[in-house]
Amino acid sequence: MFQFKSVVDQVAQVTKMPLTFVEDKTLRSSLEAVVDAQTKFVKTVYDNTLDFAKQGVEKAKEYDYSKPFAELAQEFLAK
Repeated sequence: MFQFKSVVDQVAQVTKMPLTFVEDKTLRSSLEAVVDAQTKFVKTVYDNTLDFAKQGVEKAKEYDYSKPFAELAQEFLAK
């Protein structure tokens, strides 16, 4: 089964393949460094987004959604 990070690694590997035709070794290594940096950035954004979503789900579980309705009903009945 495909994992997000394995797909990103595969794309990075495929992106680096044409760089083998660049004759200037300094330029090739710089371009490979850019691809590596982009790969690391995408993985970091994925991890942070996943953590943020997990925290949001946990916070949503803790919140009592009936409380505002109960307070509104009490105010309505008090009138």
